[in-house]
Amino acid sequence: ISALNGANVVNPGGDDMRWYEGAPLLAQLEQIEILSAPSLHELRFPVQYVNRPNLNFRGYSGTLAAGAVEVGTEIRVEPSGKRSTVARIVTNDGELSVAYSGQSVTLTLRDELDISRGDMLVAANSAIEPSSVFTADVVWMHETPLSPGQEYEFKAGTRVVSGRVTRIVYQVDVNTLARSATDALPLNGIARCQIEVTQPLVLDSYQRSPETGSFIFIDKLSNLTVGAGMVVDALNVGHVVWHDMAVDKRLRAERNRQKPSIIWFTGLSGAGKSTVADALERQLFGMGYNTYLLDGDNVRHGLCRDLGFSDLDRQENIRRVGEVAKLMVDVGVITLVSFISPFRNDRQIVRNMVEADEFIEVYVNTPLWVCEKRDPKGLYRKARNGEIQQFTGINSPYEAPESPEVVIDTSAHDLEETVGQLIAALRRHRII
Repeated sequence: ISALNGANVVNPGGDDMRWYEGAPLLAQLEQIEILSAPSLHELRFPVQYVNRPNLNFRGYSGTLAAGAVEVGTEIRVEPSGKRSTVARIVTNDGELSVAYSGQSVTLTLRDELDISRGDMLVAANSAIEPSSVFTADVVWMHETPLSPGQEYEFKAGTRVVSGRVTRIVYQVDVNTLARSATDALPLNGIARCQIEVTQPLVLDSYQRSPETGSFIFIDKLSNLTVGAGMVVDALNVGHVVWHDMAVDKRLRAERNRQKPSIIWFTGLSGAGKSTVADALERQLFGMGYNTYLLDGDNVRHGLCRDLGFSDLDRQENIRRVGEVAKLMVDVGVITLVSFISPFRNDRQIVRNMVEADEFIEVYVNTPLWVCEKRDPKGLYRKARNGEIQQFTGINSPYEAPESPEVVIDTSAHDLEETVGQLIAALRRHRII
């Protein structure tokens, strides 16, 4: 073929390609038999339009995404969970006794229910439940990269809800299929993501049902479609329910007479994070405050003992510690966290877990040459000799905070002065 001249693309190549006697490319593509995946047999009917031409008729119009529906079928409306029975199946060509996947119909029910566009009708005995948290393979289609925490509209079937990507699990290299960590997904990038939406969606896995297992991202400002996704797994909200307890964070804080918060120390290995955090906790504890210190090395002896030091494992390490720190804040404790935490996005995710005034980022900005000179564990020497790979500051990046609440340099001040600076900062931010 010649893409430049269009030879043998749509039409035969002509005199320049008399030696080729076969059909053009398009004709051959049209003859390829496409094998369709087994379709879902359970009823899935997304409501596209509430049809009410007069007071005597109320129908729900749409296209059957999967399964079949008959007059007399007992259905359940999601996400409300209300139940009824199909009374009529109406089409332009008359009424039907049964309709199948792919047909456009209007259903009427025996009961007057509050159903609107975006609701899903399923069989009354269906095990599917709405999901507000799910994992999906995402293809990004916009020049502005996908960033965790950014709000988008998600359109699945006829339902549109707000939500965000909470975590990019890994990005896939389309050439090698290798997986790698990333904090943003660029144009044409493919990644597995964890997504959270503000209102539940009825989702099947894409493998089970492409029609009810796919969705698109819509930019809230431009209304452009910026990405597409295929559901891998959905967490049923009916299985995991948040229980509001009588004793909450506010009551615990009042009992402790302190403001619960996370004081997050970040910086290079050897910067002095653990030393300063330990000294600060001793000072706060001596002042009568309830505190707890989560240290990077200590946590890897238990909670994160199964993790290595790849970018993906580092992200998971910080996610777990962030969740623990969030629970500590709920307990009413001033929680000090000492981790290298090299990636800016990971720290931002933890910040978003708590209230805006409950997170204090302390950047221990000790110069690299000082950290190398200290080298209490001999790690810098090993990294320079190639014995340790992916060591932060040497052969793995450290992303310095852009707007930390506090910046300290342990090479410029002694420990007592540094702790004094932190106490003053905590008072300034009304933590103590």
